[in-house]
Amino acid sequence: MTNPIITINNIEFSYPAGIAALKDISLEITQGERIAILGPNGSGKSTLILLIAGLLTPNSGEIKVFNEKTTSKNFSKLRSHIGIVFQDPDDQLFTPSVIEDIEYGPKNLKIPNENIKTQSTQILEKMKITHLKNRPPHRLSFGEKKKVSLATALILKPELLILDEPTANLDLTSRRNLINTINELNKTGTTVITSTHDVEAIPELADRIIIINHGKKLGEGKTNEILQNQDILTQAGLEPPTIVNLFTELKKHDLITKIPLTLEEGKKELIKTLT
Repeated sequence: MTNPIITINNIEFSYPAGIAALKDISLEITQGERIAILGPNGSGKSTLILLIAGLLTPNSGEIKVFNEKTTSKNFSKLRSHIGIVFQDPDDQLFTPSVIEDIEYGPKNLKIPNENIKTQSTQILEKMKITHLKNRPPHRLSFGEKKKVSLATALILKPELLILDEPTANLDLTSRRNLINTINELNKTGTTVITSTHDVEAIPELADRIIIINHGKKLGEGKTNEILQNQDILTQAGLEPPTIVNLFTELKKHDLITKIPLTLEEGKKELIKTLT
């Protein structure tokens, strides 16, 4: 069995004034997995990913990433292996130009300048944002800022990529391009953790779901199992994807045999049924 790259044991976390955010959370994530941390707004999922990234410290319990405690002095050496993209790109972009934001991480790690230039050129082309490189981030559209935020994380070729609500407020084209980019990276071995309440995007972003509500883990399992589990979704205050709702009704009437999770799967199932 593959050793986990993330191990979380019985963590608790409260914000100042005693606001409890997470209670007795334990889980494991292995290299190369695509994981969704699913829950409604305020469930504690964003707090959990900040703890995994070592940006917050648990009040009790233990988190290990790459077999190193996030509270240890050595953990800072591993930060270059972790890319994180915040929900609000304005929390991530702070320099006068796009290119300076993208090159900030490598420069901070003292990577040779010629290597930085090569890497930044490659990531600008990959994200299709070369035309934005000299623009000030605050002058960009929200979708453009999202792309730049992702580029700042991807330039370091992270082994672990953590995304907080990556599809929020994106138009359909930007959303599709973002999902494709994340999945291309995962195919190279990068572990991807997506914190979201967007059940429609999860089938294309995750193979396994960890579901959280009110700071507690309600359950975990394969994506197709969790998204068809009406009971656990209801407990978390969530609805299944629209395609699952539709085909669940069709299955009740014996019109189909399989419940698809994506539109493409739904098309294939209908064509198979109707021909």
